[in-house]
Order: sequence, then C-alpha cells, then structure tokens
Amino acid sequence: MRFELFQAVVGFSSLGLTLVVLELIRRRRLKDELWLPWLVVTVTPLVMSFWIRPWAALAHWLGIVYEPALLFVLGILLCLALILYLTVVVSSLMRQNLRLAQDVALLHHRLEMLAAAPSQSSRA
Repeated sequence: MRFELFQAVVGFSSLGLTLVVLELIRRRRLKDELWLPWLVVTVTPLVMSFWIRPWAALAHWLGIVYEPALLFVLGILLCLALILYLTVVVSSLMRQNLRLAQDVALLHHRLEMLAAAPSQSSRA
C-alpha cells in the first residue's frame, strides 16, 4: 500500500481539528448535545484517510478516477449533515425562545393588571 501526500494532509488536518474540538469539550465551550456530531465530523476524515483501500474501490466502482475526490465529496456531505443538524438545533432553540418571550410578556401584562387593580378599587 502506497502512502500518498493527500493522506498526510487530510490526516494532519483532521487530527488538528479533532484536537481543537477536544479542547473545546474540555473547556466546556461545546454543549453536551453538540460535541458528539463535531467529533464524528473531525474523526471520520482521519479514519478515511488512513483506511483508503475500501474508499478507492468504491471510487473506482462509482467511476471516479481520482480517489481523493471521493473523500472530498464525502467530507462535504458530512459537513452538510452537520449543518443540517445544527440548523435543527437552532430552530428548536428559536421556538423555545419565542415561547419564553411570549410567556414573559403575558406575565408582565398580568403584573401590570394586578398593580393597577388596587388603585382602581380604592377610587370607587
């Protein structure tokens, strides 16, 4: 098995990004729900770059002449899956934020009504 330059580039890049993600997890800068998808996205290219024989066979089966192009496409698809997941998480948080803002506005309105009620009854 020949070792190609792209394998080293992908491997070191992925390893560096994995170390950054692990440091963010250690410092608790990544929330519990989000660290696992990030680890998957950073470790997958690392594994794929050193376990190249099955990917090369798949690339040839798909008619791709340059095997690293398959890794590139799979990396893009993995990034798109992560973006989709994060979009779902953000959408959920936006719905929760809207609901909380509505609840706070309703409670604020009720407090104003309660505060205004004694002053109206004392006038009568």
